[in-house]
Amino acid sequence: MATFKIIIDKRHKPENEKYHVTLRVSNKQEVLYLRLGTLMSTKEYDKYFVKKSFNKEVDEIKMKFEKYVDRAKKILPSINPFDSSKFRDKFYDKNFDPDKIITEEQKKRGTINYLFQNYIKVKSESMEIGLSSVNLINGTLNNIKKFKSGLTYEDITPEFLHAFEHWYIHKNLPDGKRNSLASFGGLCRNIKAVINYHRKKKIIPLTYEYPFNDYKIPNFVPPKRVISNVEIQKILDCEVFENVMEEYARDIWEMLYRLNGINFIDLLKLRWDNIQGNSFVFYRHKTLKTRRNNIRPIQVVINPKIQKLIDKIGDKDSPYVIGQIKQVNYTEQYLLERNHKLKGRYNARLKKLGKRLGLTLPLDISMARDSYANTHKRAGTNPLKISENMNHSDPRTTTLHYLDNFEFDSDVDVNDVLL
Repeated sequence: MATFKIIIDKRHKPENEKYHVTLRVSNKQEVLYLRLGTLMSTKEYDKYFVKKSFNKEVDEIKMKFEKYVDRAKKILPSINPFDSSKFRDKFYDKNFDPDKIITEEQKKRGTINYLFQNYIKVKSESMEIGLSSVNLINGTLNNIKKFKSGLTYEDITPEFLHAFEHWYIHKNLPDGKRNSLASFGGLCRNIKAVINYHRKKKIIPLTYEYPFNDYKIPNFVPPKRVISNVEIQKILDCEVFENVMEEYARDIWEMLYRLNGINFIDLLKLRWDNIQGNSFVFYRHKTLKTRRNNIRPIQVVINPKIQKLIDKIGDKDSPYVIGQIKQVNYTEQYLLERNHKLKGRYNARLKKLGKRLGLTLPLDISMARDSYANTHKRAGTNPLKISENMNHSDPRTTTLHYLDNFEFDSDVDVNDVLL
């Protein structure tokens, strides 16, 4: 088995009392020395690679050189049998990306990189997952690589998952922010899906000790903070705006609120031919990929308040109600980029509006869905009816993510209670 170590190469005379920092690759009887373009004194080397330190600068230097070790480890399986000349060429070739090379040896070893890439390839080609899911799964893989490189499925143990969790929650983010336990739960569910798929396909053998029997995926849901009915009414009644763009952003927010608190991407996709009789009938974008059972459309009666909004911001020259999709045969990439861009634009305007209105929380697009659910709750709408209107397959989703405690058991006419 090959070994890799960062050293200072004392085989040659020092330059100004400094030696070349070198990656030493030892493979059986062969030893390869790869200079890394840096000179260090013995004292500096000891500081960065020998002595224990909790200094941030030291950690950053070590991490920089660990990337060279990581690159060498990834290159090794692609050269079989080992050839020092070929290894050197690939190591120094800036155009060579070892992450994009999947060899038969890597497949046999079951590297995490291969397993994730294979899962994404198979599931996306069969249209089982969309681009947004691909991005999330790739994000999980990137986090694993940042935590520890060169892993195989055998490295995914309960102990690894606990250590990975601690790293993810406590790693430094811009502005002193922290990742949440809830978002780590999402990473774990992706890891679990990838492992389960390859166990089923026998790529991961049955002898593998399944980590999720012992490690329990966190399902932390933070307390939901929502604005009051009085504050919602302020948003709806507002007639003074800085400009027409701010007013349009508020109208978009109100449309989301009145259309059962739908996600913005669903309003973006909403078409005039979704009108059946006196209602909008459409499917949530999210459930078309993620749900196999209980697939049902959302139906929203076009009441006078919704009709007033349609008359105000509807685009009759477009097949789409708000006319913000400019391509007829758009790709999923285009849709996601358009969704991201417009949400950012409207949120910036809503945030300013919310401050002027004196709201207790920052106003944004997502608050429309929370406000819809909690307006119904405060009016005494049956919780199951709220869940059905929001198109949740499991009422517990509504309880955990949108409502606090269910205190009401009465049933009221849907959406009559909206302000």
